[in-house]
Amino acid sequence: MANMARTPFRLLAASSLLVLVGLAHGQDNEPVDADPPDRAARLSYIQGEVSMQPAGEQDWAPAIVNRPLTTGDRLWTEQGARAEVQVGPAAVRLDGDTGFSFLNVDDDTIQMRMTAGVVNVRVRWLEQDDHIEIDTPNVALSLVRPGNYRVEVDDAGDTTVVKVSEGQAEADGAGLNNVVVHNQEVATFTGAEELSAQYRTLGAPDEFDSWSLERDRRDDRVAGTQTSEYVSPDVTGYEDLHDNGSWSSEPEYGYVWTPSRVAMGWAPYQFGRWVWVSPWGWTWIDDQPWGYAPFHYGRWAYVRQRWCWVPGPRRVRAVYAPALVGWVGSPGVNVGWFPLGPREVYVPARRYSHRYFERVNVTNTLIVNRTYMTDVYNNRGGNLSYRNRMVPGAVTTVSRTAFTSAGRVGDHRVRVDDREMGRWRAAAVPPPIAPARESRYGGSSRGYVRPPPREVVDRPVVVNRRPPSSSEHFTRSIADRVEASQAERSRREVTAAPKTPPNVGYAEAQRAQVGTEQRRPDRPSREALERRERDQQQQEQEQRDRQYRQADFQRRQVQQQQEQRRRQAEIQQRRDGEAQYDRRRQDQMREVQQQRDVQQREYQQRERAQRQQDSERQNAARQMEQQRARVSERPRAEPPRVEQRPQRTQEDRSNRSQRADEARQQKRQDDGRPQKD
Repeated sequence: MANMARTPFRLLAASSLLVLVGLAHGQDNEPVDADPPDRAARLSYIQGEVSMQPAGEQDWAPAIVNRPLTTGDRLWTEQGARAEVQVGPAAVRLDGDTGFSFLNVDDDTIQMRMTAGVVNVRVRWLEQDDHIEIDTPNVALSLVRPGNYRVEVDDAGDTTVVKVSEGQAEADGAGLNNVVVHNQEVATFTGAEELSAQYRTLGAPDEFDSWSLERDRRDDRVAGTQTSEYVSPDVTGYEDLHDNGSWSSEPEYGYVWTPSRVAMGWAPYQFGRWVWVSPWGWTWIDDQPWGYAPFHYGRWAYVRQRWCWVPGPRRVRAVYAPALVGWVGSPGVNVGWFPLGPREVYVPARRYSHRYFERVNVTNTLIVNRTYMTDVYNNRGGNLSYRNRMVPGAVTTVSRTAFTSAGRVGDHRVRVDDREMGRWRAAAVPPPIAPARESRYGGSSRGYVRPPPREVVDRPVVVNRRPPSSSEHFTRSIADRVEASQAERSRREVTAAPKTPPNVGYAEAQRAQVGTEQRRPDRPSREALERRERDQQQQEQEQRDRQYRQADFQRRQVQQQQEQRRRQAEIQQRRDGEAQYDRRRQDQMREVQQQRDVQQREYQQRERAQRQQDSERQNAARQMEQQRARVSERPRAEPPRVEQRPQRTQEDRSNRSQRADEARQQKRQDDGRPQKD
């Protein structure tokens, strides 16, 4: 009976195990897309009118700072304009009237296409497998050493000038193979069917060279600073962090970066736009000039009422991500997102290989639990909890139309109350929204964009390595232009397969045979190096955690001692304050009493003076009354008579005057004086 009772249970357990195994097998066999590149270029600077044509599109649109660039993207600078593109270990600067595009951008190859104008390339370092190539209409130039390079292509497209101020380059073209351009040398390559080369020494720099050198000095100033100590050099755009924020140490995350000039209530991924960039899909472009590295690498944390960026491990090669966010929203109405926090797993929009999924996470944040990361990969996110989702202001929401139109998010934000937002379910992958035309171009046209001349931007170029099929129609191999000998053809095999990169550090270019890949037997594979780096990273993190815990314990002890001293100081200060208050109170009461005494004396003086004045007035009044009484008792006397004189008339006055005149006349006559008329 016991065996019979256990039999159904065993059958049920066996069937459940088979179902689980089938599900796991189905997940393992689920088809995956081809992995995207580990790196992307960045349009880091624009001056003047710069237009862009995304890969696969026909029209041109205004270029946007901080837009990621990849294979097939094309740029054109108008006269007087300039632009800068950062890609891996290289910084590419474009002068006016320059046609530029990327033939290939992947983990180890940076292949650039230049049809006209002037380009300055600064290469900071080169790893053994790295290959940087500049292809022009008549020359394929391989940069084999770090340094500064300048390439000029004339308007006709049949002359290429290569200037090497530092480093070394190799040129290939019709009739010329492995031509080395040395340091402080200028090589001019002329012709298309048959190439000729002329050499001279490097001259004085012009205005464009001076501008490029100033941009180099700006990047070199970051070397040796905290930014270069805490951020991997493979993080594109990390140089902009130095002048736009500050570093501090947090016990939980280590060294973090805080932006210094942001608006009140600012949150990551809040001021910018969403564009569609293949092959990654929905990609964030931030409005801030420094807004590239913190939004495509690392994680964001909310610590002490402020947002801070937590970089990934420094000793590993960081993998680019289009936007490190989690998603929320109302289906078909609004789209919302929030920044991922440290140790939270990023899930790409498409299902890539587990190797890429692991690299894009462990190179940007510390993932201790690899089993948890594998579960997230198998379940495509599922029900995950995110710490930043509950931070006030962390979730940014816009309408579906604003999301697909590539408009500025800050101008189209939708306010959602907490109750409705609480009903939204968080997702690890972006919503399945098809991109619009504005999404692919980066927004609606801001005015008429003059397309560049097609005969210039569509010129084919000579290549060393055959690019992907999407860019192959812009190129031509060297063997298509020249009749080489059978021995030369077997050695180079240009038309059959791309040429492997030259070994960095050797003056003579050593290339592998077609279809083969040479590797030093003593050189470990990239997977082994990455595994070693991850193990070292985990050990270093554990050591940092122990140091942080020890430092935190010591910090707490110091804080307790400081708190105790502070309390004692507060008690003593309170006692001193109370005593000082009592003394001040007594002084105030004494002053008040003195003022009252003075006021009392003044009042008494005024009272005495008032009484004296009243007494004097009363005495004066009595005297006046007595005088009136005496006067009233005297007999009244008659008033004196006044004799009235007769009034003289005018006639009397005239008679009197006449008589006076007659008297004077008579007197003169008597004196014997002659009369005057």
